[in-house]
Amino acid sequence: MNELTGSKGSLITDTQSLREIAPLLENYFGITLGYFTNEIELSTGKHAAKAIREDHEIYLPTNRFDYQDYMELFGQTSLLTDRLRETLLFVAYIIMDRKFNEEDLYEQGYWEDWNTYKGEWAKLMLFMEHMEQRASIPAQKDGLSPTSVTLRADNGIMEKSTIPNTDNWLFRLIRKELADYFPDIQTAEDALLELNRRKPSAGAKRMNAVYTIIEYGIYRMLHEENAIPEKPDTPNELCALIHDFTRLTGCYPTNKGWDGNYSPDLIRVGLQYTGKAVRKIGEKRIPKFPPVGFGTVHIVTDNIIRDEFF
Repeated sequence: MNELTGSKGSLITDTQSLREIAPLLENYFGITLGYFTNEIELSTGKHAAKAIREDHEIYLPTNRFDYQDYMELFGQTSLLTDRLRETLLFVAYIIMDRKFNEEDLYEQGYWEDWNTYKGEWAKLMLFMEHMEQRASIPAQKDGLSPTSVTLRADNGIMEKSTIPNTDNWLFRLIRKELADYFPDIQTAEDALLELNRRKPSAGAKRMNAVYTIIEYGIYRMLHEENAIPEKPDTPNELCALIHDFTRLTGCYPTNKGWDGNYSPDLIRVGLQYTGKAVRKIGEKRIPKFPPVGFGTVHIVTDNIIRDEFF
């Protein structure tokens, strides 16, 4: 891999480096070489699918990304080999200079980040707490249990249905099956804190879709490339790297606190959510950027070119 250089307003690399780094970018973040189509074609004057097979110098114009800022933070990070450091540099370039269609990203549903589910769980937790308190109330004259529940779709198309929910079995089962997915919301007090954190406030715009891709991609990359030991699973150094990288690139979500107060536990919680979803649903739930191809050529490893357009 040739040395990547940077200056104010541009990065300079080459097609060999892009080919070598492509497997890491794609495997862990979903970033295919098609994201660099314009840079390759403007630098070489050739179709990107042809030029990527050859050796050329490539110029990447930067707008928000600053090479010096990146190297000051991560140039000496012991967790990163040169190859991993360059991989994250390209990830930062893609994020900060918006080389992706954000609408495509949101259509894939990655913004959920369990963050949407988490907010709904907090509301449900408050409701379930209320229902548990009602369980001790005697049955009404009409025979309905004080914990009875009426289900009705918002659109009003389906007829509503009332179930007695005897002994509050429904919500006890819901809590038993789902509570482990939300380890920091186990009580009504936790739920209130979570909902209060979600109230609009000044700070950076939430980008949970991007953040989830980055945090889980870094986590997987460092583990699978043997940059960190298997245990502990989420050491403080890994959490700090994720925090610093997402703060630099502007995708650190406001609900984790934008006031500068940092706790590795905030990072661990997000990784736990995503990890459980991946283990339960499978690899299709691994958050990644949507792949972008150029022509009909798609680079998938250092030396294999597959004729597939994603």
